[in-house]
Amino acid sequence: MTKGTILVVDDDEFVLDTTSTLLEFFGYSVIQAKNGIEALSKYRDKKPGLVFLDVKMPKMDGYDTFFELTKENPNAKVIFMTAHADYSKWEEAKKRQALDLIEKPYSAEKLKKLTEKHYPKK
Repeated sequence: MTKGTILVVDDDEFVLDTTSTLLEFFGYSVIQAKNGIEALSKYRDKKPGLVFLDVKMPKMDGYDTFFELTKENPNAKVIFMTAHADYSKWEEAKKRQALDLIEKPYSAEKLKKLTEKHYPKK
């Protein structure tokens, strides 16, 4: 039995696979998406308890994905990931209840702590 479902969204295959593998090791079921459009579709379909969302992606960046997602579900639990220190829309995202922003590369320990802190309690 898993602890719950997490959606990981990143256009970088290595980050996507590494983050997913770690979360699965921590006991979660993982859904993957490679861009914002795919993420919105998978979120609607699977309703994960937590989302790790890359900021910089083609087609639809993480911030625009987040704003679209929170229009539909204001209680969506989202943690942003960035390697580019793009804080351009971070303040607006925080106002809409974005949980956190972590910089890549991050440690397995940091990922575990954030997941345990923010995954909805049953």
